[in-house]
This record gives sequence, structure tokens and C-alpha cells, in this order.
Amino acid sequence: MNNSPDKNNKDADGKMLVRQESFQSFSGPLPPPEILERFNSIVPGAAERIIKMAEDQFAHRVDLEKRVIKSDVERSKWGQILGFIISIFGLTVALFVSIKGQQWASSIIGGGTLASLVGVFMYGTKSRRKERESKSRSK
Repeated sequence: MNNSPDKNNKDADGKMLVRQESFQSFSGPLPPPEILERFNSIVPGAAERIIKMAEDQFAHRVDLEKRVIKSDVERSKWGQILGFIISIFGLTVALFVSIKGQQWASSIIGGGTLASLVGVFMYGTKSRRKERESKSRSK
């Protein structure tokens, strides 16, 4: 490419032609007010419809986030209830086996039950800590 002025960059009178390009962008749910005004001049009421769409999208997102949080709380609650039932069952079986004179089997069942409970609590604490750290980094 040759950037030096030549006959292709001049008009019929020999004057130099200059071309200027500009680029404008925006981010977010709404365009700047100037663009909204232009939309309104082309289609009356378009700006109001665009703003309404952004409001509806925001309300939809908030509703989805509320549902996800409620679902997570329910799942966590049921996990705790079922975990408690399973652990009580495991410890009861260990106690019953111990009463029947099988201390080794009782130790294995009871120890396995307690080890799994400790593992679940440790995993839950670690995953919540990672989630909090990732949220604090994103802010």
C-alpha cells in the first residue's frame, strides 16, 4: 500500500480528498439518549418500547435469580434432612451390630458413617469458600 498522495486522492480540480471515519459504541441495555431520539423520529414511540423491553428483561432476570436462589435453598434443606436420616440410620445399624457382638463390623459401619459426614461438611465448607472468593473477585 502506498500512502503518498497520488492522482487517486485528488478530485477533478486537483484538490486533495480527505476521508474521515468515526466509530461509536455503547454497552448496556439501553442506547444513549441521542440514538433513542433518532429511533423516535423514525418510528414514533420506539424509544418507549426499547426502554420497556429493557425493563422487562431486567424484571425477568431478577425473577430467574430469585427462583434459582429458592431452588438452591430447597435443595440444601432436603440434602441436610436426608443426610441426617442416612447418618442416623448408619449409626443405628452400627449400634445394633455392636450389640450383636460384631465390634469390627460395627466399627467399620460407624466409622464409615462418621467419615462420610465429616467429608460432606468439609467439602461443603470448601466449595462455599471458593464460591465466596470468586464472587468477591468478580465485584
